[in-house]
Amino acid sequence: MKQPNTPWDRRVQFRAKSTESGYAYRPNEVIAPRSALAAIATRLGREVDDLSVDLVIDRRTAAAKGEQAGDDPSPEDLVLVRGVPDPVAVVGELRAAGYLARVNHVLFAHPVAGPNAGGTPYPGGTPYPGGTPYPGGTPYPGGTPYPGGTPYPGGTPYPGGTPYPGGTPYPGGTPYPGGTPYPGGTPYPGGTPYPGGTPYPGGCGRGCGCESDCGAWTGQVVSPRESTAAPAVAPFPDELSRRQPRTDVSCRVLVIDTGGSVEIFRAGAHESTAAPGAKRALELLEKSVVPTPPPDPDDNRDVWDGDHNLVLDPAAGHGTFIAGIIGNLAPGAEVTCVKALSSYGDTDDAEIARTLLEQFPYDGSDEPPYDIVTMSFGGFCDEDDPPIAIASAIATIQARYNGNGDEAGDLIRDRVVFIASAGNDSSCRPTWPASFENVIGVGALGPHGPAPFTNYGPWVNACAPGVDVVSTFFDLGDEASHDGEDFDGWAVWSGTSFAGPIVAAAIAWEWMGRNTEGRPGDAAAWLLDRPGHFRYPGLGTVVNTP
Repeated sequence: MKQPNTPWDRRVQFRAKSTESGYAYRPNEVIAPRSALAAIATRLGREVDDLSVDLVIDRRTAAAKGEQAGDDPSPEDLVLVRGVPDPVAVVGELRAAGYLARVNHVLFAHPVAGPNAGGTPYPGGTPYPGGTPYPGGTPYPGGTPYPGGTPYPGGTPYPGGTPYPGGTPYPGGTPYPGGTPYPGGTPYPGGTPYPGGTPYPGGCGRGCGCESDCGAWTGQVVSPRESTAAPAVAPFPDELSRRQPRTDVSCRVLVIDTGGSVEIFRAGAHESTAAPGAKRALELLEKSVVPTPPPDPDDNRDVWDGDHNLVLDPAAGHGTFIAGIIGNLAPGAEVTCVKALSSYGDTDDAEIARTLLEQFPYDGSDEPPYDIVTMSFGGFCDEDDPPIAIASAIATIQARYNGNGDEAGDLIRDRVVFIASAGNDSSCRPTWPASFENVIGVGALGPHGPAPFTNYGPWVNACAPGVDVVSTFFDLGDEASHDGEDFDGWAVWSGTSFAGPIVAAAIAWEWMGRNTEGRPGDAAAWLLDRPGHFRYPGLGTVVNTP
């Protein structure tokens, strides 16, 4: 299913009982086994045939070796049921009845300031890294546009500081005892109309001052409207990796993201008039990205401006940026970019599971179509349980190609290696898919240690640079109003989104250096488990490539 390139406001619902339990999901959608359809129909007062059902995991063809189990649909197929009012309540009833059911959890791309469910829609509590869009907290150095703090010598236009003796026209400083008309300084205990300081903590979010037993807060959040990517000066050739591409062997890397191709010229920009830097970006992508069918001319604008407001969408170019990282650090690798995220950065459990199984169709071969899969997205889930569709898809793919030669208890030495970014919430709460035991979760490093935004915890296996990463991007022309003419094929971006591909590139390069003998998981285990490699507590092994 093609992901829409529009703001996700109406297609994403948020729910939270507290600041530590928030998650996002698709409204009115439930993922459950086919055997649960009768129970869902009864709950809704409908017939099973009246339900809107999409197949997500076909158990007949998703078996470890693709064995067929007859022509009838399996009761264990995972299906997506649409049009379910209050899916959280329905899932609770199904789980109580013994069915493995979940809401269709929404996952987000992981550039810094991307939307995440939990407390507020932005990591750090505001849509800007550091808390405000300006260094120092205001758009002016020193906090105000005037030296000394105000436009007047002495601080105010009046001797003594104010036109009134005592500082204000009222004795005591304000017309109210205590400084405001309300005891405590504001009309609300705690300083805001919400317990905990935001409408989310405390569970209800209705500002009634209640505790979590009032019920979970359920609502929608406005999606960000602009990208956090910034134009970057094109690196000189000697500033790129000096690794020579392998021509005798290759590693096939699948990037599940917003899509990506060598066609970087958008919004009126043309290769014939491109700057030298943009041509270097094009050359890098042409060497690494597997060609895909040319984009539909009607979709040319949707790739970067899905809502047609002439502003670069928040996650537009995310996949192209990641492809450039891998192409630069692992020359000779074949990078395939598949679109499963919207240009606003959202996707969901069912969409990712379907995409994975579509990219790994079983054809009877022991060789998979891809060696490494990188996923620079994730999200929180209800009760911190994993999303069931992605869990099933990854387990199916790895079991299909692992064979019988696995080392007992070693979950990393897989034939197909999965890598996922950890997220940017400064939290140890598990995000998925990075928290799966058979997925390498990756956190981010800054120039002086762990990045302030990175998630962390025992489920994070590795960390890599994720602050001010420079890679390939669009070359946007005059049709784009958001610094379009300044990108010139390169951007600088931060987030765990870009630490994950660095780890993927390191594994790919190491495996190609072994002439692709053994498994990519063997190279991953050497990089991450080898004694003597530096590790950060809660962030795993440091992976940094030249």
